Amino acid sequence: MAQSSLPDTQHDPLLAPVLDDLPARQQPDWPDAAHLASVRAELASAPPLVTYDGVRGLRDLLGRAAEGDFCVLQAGDCAEDPAECTIGDISRKVDMLGVLGDIVRAGAGRPVIRVGRMAGQFAKPRSEKREAHGGTWLPVYRGEMVNRPEPTPEARRPDPSRMLTGYRAARDALTALDTLGRGERAASQERIWTSHEALLLDYEVSMVRRHRAGGGYLASTHWPWIGERTRQPGGAHVRLLAELDNPVACKVGPTTTVEQVLALCAALDPGRAPGRLTLIARFGADRIAALAPLVRAVRRAGHPVLWLSDPMHGNTVRTPDGLKTRRLDAIMSEIRRFVQIVTDGGGRCAGLHLESSPHDIAECDGAGFTPVRGPEYRTLCDPRLNLLQAVAASAHWYVPALRAVA
Repeated sequence: MAQSSLPDTQHDPLLAPVLDDLPARQQPDWPDAAHLASVRAELASAPPLVTYDGVRGLRDLLGRAAEGDFCVLQAGDCAEDPAECTIGDISRKVDMLGVLGDIVRAGAGRPVIRVGRMAGQFAKPRSEKREAHGGTWLPVYRGEMVNRPEPTPEARRPDPSRMLTGYRAARDALTALDTLGRGERAASQERIWTSHEALLLDYEVSMVRRHRAGGGYLASTHWPWIGERTRQPGGAHVRLLAELDNPVACKVGPTTTVEQVLALCAALDPGRAPGRLTLIARFGADRIAALAPLVRAVRRAGHPVLWLSDPMHGNTVRTPDGLKTRRLDAIMSEIRRFVQIVTDGGGRCAGLHLESSPHDIAECDGAGFTPVRGPEYRTLCDPRLNLLQAVAASAHWYVPALRAVA
């Protein structure tokens, strides 16, 4: 691609009209179009949160992971709280990523790329648009970048200005990483890289920037992914990621067909470039066998994708009183089966994707913890592993056979 004199801070407005014509699921019903337009314009002129050099650095590392040189540990909150982007909060999250990464490194015998679900994980997909509270139907909570979790009509009203709050919180988190020596100025293997689900298109499209080589990159995060609910090959989310020079990821689950996964690979990894595309498997322990044909098909098609295990989302259940939880034994079972299936299918079994917290919480069931309503159950959306549980899960990443995978 020809060199360009454009600085990395210039917004790319060309994607917006293209994506506006494509179906986009899981978007909020903003009540004020003029307010939304004003917020988008402000985000489009804001400084990038991550640099193109950082994005390229992570993509290069993931390319080496595709060759077997690294494993990946991706972990953090289900839904971030902007109030927990202070240096103290980020320090605890960095320590958690360090502990879990060391365990994965011991199990795989390779250095680990540590990636946080942080500095942007402020929007959440939901199964339903509305939910009942005390006999009143309210819009669902869609993450701090859209509305608030309190069950009141005012709190659940989507507010575009919350995207600016999310941007500022992400900036604070990245500044904290720099202060801790784990950000932009750190050696690439010592960095904590950022990632989040590229769900909220009004935010993400506004954060696309042109880089000096002439292409576009998403300046809101190093590593965006799209989820099981927004992975339609003809949809706006896939098209957005297809146009970016970031490394990208996509979640696949038990409803994903061979035809769909190949269409996703063709859209997101047309050049079959190592490190470009990661597929994150979120099946559930009792449905993980459905992963096998996908791994074989992707390998036959020649896509050098990385495979990560998300053993959380397919294992969500409810307690007798309706509280969402996850059982640690099911999570560990899915990890073991994932390793076996991907390795047997000739895929690159790269690492783990966990929803976890460094706080003393009891949201998942196992390792001596039982979730109950109260101060130890404080997730904004789905249940997270505490550090002890996350250590137990990560210890199942013991895969000596991976060293022999070609």
